[in-house]
Amino acid sequence: PGFNMKQEGKAKAKVSVTRTVRKNKTGKPPRLYARAVFQGFRRSRVNQYENQARLRVEGLNSRKDVPFYLGKRVVHVYKTAKGYKTIWGKVTSAHGNNGGVIARFKTNLPPRAIGATVRVMLYPQ
Repeated sequence: PGFNMKQEGKAKAKVSVTRTVRKNKTGKPPRLYARAVFQGFRRSRVNQYENQARLRVEGLNSRKDVPFYLGKRVVHVYKTAKGYKTIWGKVTSAHGNNGGVIARFKTNLPPRAIGATVRVMLYPQ
């Protein structure tokens, strides 16, 4: 009687657990990243800092929303002859008042990537 969870004398049945992915309206799994455009390197009139990339994140339009993205991982995915390669980085600070951010990558992004799309991963929270 009561809340005794043990089932005495009965064999336990195996429970199969299936993992489901929540799908959106189009039937595809949700995107776990925000799209951003690599606008160029941080610079002044004379100097250019290739180790700091300026990004424009889709849907980010003010400086007060930037703290959510600080520390988020950024990845530039590009095609090679043998498949795809990636360059990883991290959002480090705001740039300007209209939602631009600065990211630092493990190896500097190549100049040919200016205007290309990068992914801002929305995890870890």
